[in-house]
Amino acid sequence: MAKRNAIIRPIALALLVARSSLAVGRSPELMVAAPAVAPGEKPGLQKLGDHALFYRPAKPTAAKRPLIVLLHGAGQSARAMIDGARGEADRCGCLLLAVQSKGATWDMIGLVRDAARAERATPAELFGDDAGRVEQALSVALRAPDAERRSIVLFGFSDGASYALSLGLANPSLFRGVVAIAPGFHLEPAAINPKQRLFIAHSPTDRILKFERTRDGMVAPLKRAGFELRFRPFDGGHRTDRAVLAEGVDFVLGRSTAAR
Repeated sequence: MAKRNAIIRPIALALLVARSSLAVGRSPELMVAAPAVAPGEKPGLQKLGDHALFYRPAKPTAAKRPLIVLLHGAGQSARAMIDGARGEADRCGCLLLAVQSKGATWDMIGLVRDAARAERATPAELFGDDAGRVEQALSVALRAPDAERRSIVLFGFSDGASYALSLGLANPSLFRGVVAIAPGFHLEPAAINPKQRLFIAHSPTDRILKFERTRDGMVAPLKRAGFELRFRPFDGGHRTDRAVLAEGVDFVLGRSTAAR
């Protein structure tokens, strides 16, 4: 993997940051274990513990299924994310895993804010309990017999997109790529792997997080770093878009979009 200095690509922090949700910093590197529990084998929606939801399409397949990990925006929920992505799961034959943050948004958002004030930016100080939530839920989801461990896509919207890019870049051996819609910033780890596929989308009419900040302050540096990256402007403001999500999933998985 390529070595770089750990940096924060532009900080555009969301307003919804609950200080009570902040936690002691931990490494962003996820350690997928082998828990005793596994998802049920029936299609449909099921809970994985207290903070994650898992979805399997009804259409049977003999092949292993890619897994899309969903990270919500500030003030949103794992349930809303999984409900919005069910159509995409049915289309691509993918499993879904939606994780709920401990606070109103992902704790990294607040930890990055505090680190900027203290003028420190060590990656191990910028991730908290929420990384453990993702780690735990992912460990269980990957015990599903139809889960393809080599085809994990990390998807996030808004604050969840910032978190997905930051966590995804720190775990290139785990995540095949990242789909980020309307991110505000990303934390780039010291070591990167430009073989990861990155799909970033943003609306020029977004009034919450600036389109130009994403295009010039995030996409351009990542392209210069050598990533295989597709940037997709789209209409509609600060929201997700089903067609954009489908394009992003196909891009990360290396699939043709002709069937959409």
